[in-house]
Amino acid sequence: MKPRLPLAALLVLLTMALASGQEAALADPDTPDREANIPEAHLIPNCARTGGGIAIAESEGRIYYCLQRVVAIERRYPGASKFFFLHEYGHIALQSGDELLVDCWSAHELAHTARGEEVLTAARRYIEQFKLFIPKYGGTGADRSELLAGCYAEGLTWLERARSEGRRPAARVGNRTSP
Repeated sequence: MKPRLPLAALLVLLTMALASGQEAALADPDTPDREANIPEAHLIPNCARTGGGIAIAESEGRIYYCLQRVVAIERRYPGASKFFFLHEYGHIALQSGDELLVDCWSAHELAHTARGEEVLTAARRYIEQFKLFIPKYGGTGADRSELLAGCYAEGLTWLERARSEGRRPAARVGNRTSP
């Protein structure tokens, strides 16, 4: 497993970058050796690139975001957008397209921050409003919210157990689903 990221610093940088409306590097060149392999990410405002979503990451380290969506979500669910930015950063850090794995990792990383429970609660409230089954997120909004709660408490072991019990779809590899 990769070393723990300095999430409090990451979330502060994300907030500062959004507040200034500028692209920001998330990696600090003076990072201690134990955290030296933390990938760099750049925030880029571009609603067209997000396809109507909050944010989307590319493996090259770019996170595109839609400020209008962030503002709209933050008005109703203060703090929720921090989870979605962390989720997109998770795609870069883990170099994975597996949405469930990245969701689980992000939720558990929040468990190690001062206001992680508050952020996750806001994100779960937002997510729970979605009633349609979305396979890449493991089901409905309620299903995804359950995943986040379990992973917040137990980490990736919760996801592995859920998958072994058939409660979650198989891991996604690229654009295909593994057997």
